[in-house]
Amino acid sequence: MNFRVTVCIAAMVALAGCSSSSGVYRWVPFVGNGKKKQSQITTAKVDKNNPFGPISGTVFYGLEMRVKVIPDVIRLSDTRSLEVHLQLFNRSKKPINLLFNDSRKYDFILRDLNGKKLAQWSDDQPVNQTTGYVIINPSERAEFVGNVSTRDMVAGRIYTLETLVVGYDKMRQVIQLTPSGERALPPPQRPPVVQPPPPGH
Repeated sequence: MNFRVTVCIAAMVALAGCSSSSGVYRWVPFVGNGKKKQSQITTAKVDKNNPFGPISGTVFYGLEMRVKVIPDVIRLSDTRSLEVHLQLFNRSKKPINLLFNDSRKYDFILRDLNGKKLAQWSDDQPVNQTTGYVIINPSERAEFVGNVSTRDMVAGRIYTLETLVVGYDKMRQVIQLTPSGERALPPPQRPPVVQPPPPGH
């Protein structure tokens, strides 16, 4: 009898342990001054069956970052702004939860080769102080889009576009842009020619 009671108690303890471990799990990546090795942060296994294909961007906290700029070829003569896409692919096997202190989740910053800021997407965006979050499930992605003005760009010069996830210092990418084609300026308007009145008037 005592043996049966012991077995029942052990089975109840095992079931309780399973129920607690099978609860909803959301991994919140730690961002701070921890001493975690960079290799541990940026490593992700390549899944051949992943619909996103092989990893082509940098990986942080299990999220692959890709940045796409439209148009691919920047001709200032017909491009007033750049459409920038930030894509985050979950390359891990667990949901990833990104937490934010306010409505700002991402940003795009255009700089010249000397580091001077020419345009920043968030400068024209309203800020809501309500905290927010983004949950990305395994084999899913989140995409963020913003427009960056090309007003101060000059053809033939090199610029950098910095893309970042707000509050996650390691989650940022910098790419180089070299626009071409001068902007089409309207022809100068000449004042109308006033014909002199005929003689005798």
